Amino acid sequence: MKFLKSSYRVKTLYLPVLLASFVIFGCKKKEGELGEAAKAAFTVSPVTGKANTFLLQSTSTNAYRYQWDLGDGQGLSAGAANKEAYFLKKGDYNVKLYAYGQGGYDVSTAKVTVASDDLSPILNSETFKKLIAHSWKLDPNSLAPITVGTENNPAEYFGGGSLAACQADDVYTFSFVNNDFKITYNANGATFNAGNVQPNYACGADRSYSNVSFNYSTVVAGAGLATITLPGAVPTQFIGVTDVSSNNYRIISITDTEMVLRGGKANETVFQFRFVTQ
Repeated sequence: MKFLKSSYRVKTLYLPVLLASFVIFGCKKKEGELGEAAKAAFTVSPVTGKANTFLLQSTSTNAYRYQWDLGDGQGLSAGAANKEAYFLKKGDYNVKLYAYGQGGYDVSTAKVTVASDDLSPILNSETFKKLIAHSWKLDPNSLAPITVGTENNPAEYFGGGSLAACQADDVYTFSFVNNDFKITYNANGATFNAGNVQPNYACGADRSYSNVSFNYSTVVAGAGLATITLPGAVPTQFIGVTDVSSNNYRIISITDTEMVLRGGKANETVFQFRFVTQ
């Protein structure tokens, strides 16, 4: 495995601020400095006895806060100076460390090459076994099969309502084929056009897709058991509705017959879906 490192510096410029206080005998001048900008750097080393796991250790200077991007589609996450990073699938990952200092922040990048897949933790998990055991459809008998809100209140903006006919027959199938995660969406003739597809809130053209590769991870930012990430931007591919905030979905709960899926990251507007087996 190879590690290729690079870094670049982002500087924040501060205009000097002159604070004047007038007193009867004259005035005094105070000048404040926010401090040095951070200089980001980190090392990468394999963790003995753990497949596809690497220890990321910050060697940054003037840093007090850190964020990591593992380059696996999950985006930035807050963390400590040192972090264990696990990669499910083989490939090259551009890992980034964002180091924040009093006077600005800096970003360092390292290319981590993972030699082989390690899918056993996922394939043997009860959550994934339940996900691929059946095809799924939105629950037509629920009073709130779809809600819209925030991470702390998923029904804050929209508390639910009955499904349109073209939503009730939508079927989603998850599978693991040829060493890859696949999703198929069968609209059965028509797809519900949400707020971002004209005409809004009406049944429209069939937007089915077949055997689209997706990323499945047991790493979850926010509530949930696992994360499903579809490629590209909505509405080329989507789950549930065409106007989800992003193609990041979290399995909140799952049984043999029911699944609650939350679309959108924790800092976005979330769409929560109640599915039942077909």
